[in-house]
Amino acid sequence: MSALIARYEAFINPHWSEVLHQLGEQPVFVRAKGEYLYDDSMSPWLDLVGHYGAAIFGHNHQALKDALSAALEADIPCVTPLGLNDLSAQLAIALIERLNLSGPWRLSTLTTGTEAVEGAIKAALIHTGRSRLLVRRGCFHGSSSLAMHLTDNELWRQGFEALPCPLDVVYFEDIDQATRELASGTFAAMLIEPFQAIGGGVSCSAQDAERLLLACTASGTVSICDEIFSGLGRCGHYSAMQALGWTVRPDILLLSKSLTGAFFPSAHLLMRAPIADSIFGRPGCQKILGSTFANNALGFSVALTALALLDRCLADSVANQHRNAFIQALHGVAETVDPPLQVQALGACVIVEFGDAQTCFFVWHSLFANQILTTVCSNKPSCLKVLPSLTMNADNYSRFIDVFTAVVAEC
Repeated sequence: MSALIARYEAFINPHWSEVLHQLGEQPVFVRAKGEYLYDDSMSPWLDLVGHYGAAIFGHNHQALKDALSAALEADIPCVTPLGLNDLSAQLAIALIERLNLSGPWRLSTLTTGTEAVEGAIKAALIHTGRSRLLVRRGCFHGSSSLAMHLTDNELWRQGFEALPCPLDVVYFEDIDQATRELASGTFAAMLIEPFQAIGGGVSCSAQDAERLLLACTASGTVSICDEIFSGLGRCGHYSAMQALGWTVRPDILLLSKSLTGAFFPSAHLLMRAPIADSIFGRPGCQKILGSTFANNALGFSVALTALALLDRCLADSVANQHRNAFIQALHGVAETVDPPLQVQALGACVIVEFGDAQTCFFVWHSLFANQILTTVCSNKPSCLKVLPSLTMNADNYSRFIDVFTAVVAEC
């Protein structure tokens, strides 16, 4: 055992280290660049986890490093709790334009995606005066003491039974069920992911979204769209809503990962102005959703640069062709298996569904053994999640296809 691993096990988490040991590798990553992580032997690992999707431009993209360095060199104040920050307004305008949001909207910037989820729920509770939540099955909105109740997968709550949900949470399977529930007029909010990553690639079509969001409006329910994972490039557009052709917009939109540069936590909560006024307009509550590192000016600097970079990436026809060819190649490999594997892709989020969880784990482990990193969808463990960056080149796509083809042939 190396001294690095021994130190980690002594002071951090020996249980996680043991899991890696059982897998046959305990990589200690010391460098990250582009699509690769490098371990302490400087051996490259193709990273298709990408900081759980945050490394949408690959690791340590030079433009984002330059933006962060420039902000630090300029000695800008990181947080100004008793002042105003114009960078936040600039970011709000840029987001509203790209997301095609009409009417007045307000931006609140927090720290983590889970914090944004809970902030949205707080806003909905205040705005409606209700305390029931409607959430789609298979979703994942975080693992805090409240957010862990926003998924129907009891795995996230095991051992935490002493932390009961303070709200009445109802899970819906399909849109017909959701509209029937909403007709009761008793829900504060409806939460949905347009594209469920942890849930195995379940998406909400434009037709279903229109029915769902209009039912929310008719019943006075706040509609919350969680695009913390799927938004801003991951699904091939500025939002999964746009990638899926939604024509109706929610009342609250949550964004995070792609704007962080994979450098630090930052999350964004866009609310229609009347909802923002409901929660912030109360006496003494003007900053009720704030936290120590919320409205981080360094984060705004990186986010504005990330948006400009995203504009270029989404318009990059060569990169799009490479990604489309990769997805077609995956479909080709899937057809060689009996029964065929199911491949779902939306932009740079690819889900491969196997016949059972055991086969999926075998493929995941085999890729890991070949120094290719992917993840299994926690809420649907028969599904493998592959997250290339928007800048991934043809050679790296080919490397994955070559190894994946060989591994699948052994299933």
